[in-house]
Amino acid sequence: MPDGLAPTVLTPAVADARCDPGLPPAGPRTGRPHPVAALVDRIGDLFVPLGFDLVQLPLLESVRDNFDVLGYPPDHPTRTRLSLLPAPDVVLRTHATSGGPRAMRAAAPGPLRALLVGTCFRNELSSPYSGSQFTQIDGLVVQPDVGLPELMGLFDRLVSGLFGPGHPWRVRRGGYPFAAPGFAVEVACPRCGPGCDECEGRGHVEIGAGGLLRAQVLTAGGYDPHRVTGLSFGCSVERLLRLSHGLTDIRELLVNDMRLLEQFEHAYLPVGPSEKGVDRP
Repeated sequence: MPDGLAPTVLTPAVADARCDPGLPPAGPRTGRPHPVAALVDRIGDLFVPLGFDLVQLPLLESVRDNFDVLGYPPDHPTRTRLSLLPAPDVVLRTHATSGGPRAMRAAAPGPLRALLVGTCFRNELSSPYSGSQFTQIDGLVVQPDVGLPELMGLFDRLVSGLFGPGHPWRVRRGGYPFAAPGFAVEVACPRCGPGCDECEGRGHVEIGAGGLLRAQVLTAGGYDPHRVTGLSFGCSVERLLRLSHGLTDIRELLVNDMRLLEQFEHAYLPVGPSEKGVDRP
């Protein structure tokens, strides 16, 4: 025992108590954001300096904006089998892209840069890789003189900001009713190893999608497609968390288990000075 320190004498009441007096007091615990909310803020830190407004979407959306305006045909599976319709012409949002038409109508004919954040629902069984409820972020740019180079720059900012500068990524053509051309964004599998069950040995895994908005989507949003171009890109926040933190079951994020949530403390790190900028895509 260090010099000058005498052993603590316990009173009979303390000695008989069923507790360890050496432990810190139980007291209130300091709260912090849920990992999903924290990652939304992280992505916001990446794009707000580029002029994007962070927009929280409501849970309900009109069938028109959720499907019709975006070009989903009447027999599309998302529309016929995977959607939840609580009232006539109203749907529980199936994707954050459906917030785009509303945002465009509010901003037209001026330029628009928005980061749409919404809870989405699918009428399907949950699995370790996907959930019936998830959070999606959809970036939207509508202005003159932008195109594929600017879209690729936005993809790169997303990947570099979440997986680190220089993390390999690529795009492949994808079919989306609201975009032409459309692209799926894939990154080098962050969990890859022998017998990797994440990418099934392919070495890359999809994290999101995007493309150039079709003319009819711009027109429905109040824009002249001959004067402006629309860029759209989206991703699932829970999927990004699972990939970047090695979470084996995406459903754990809805359980609210403190033993799990406390492991995500490093997800709250803000964007460093070198990552922020005032450049425009």
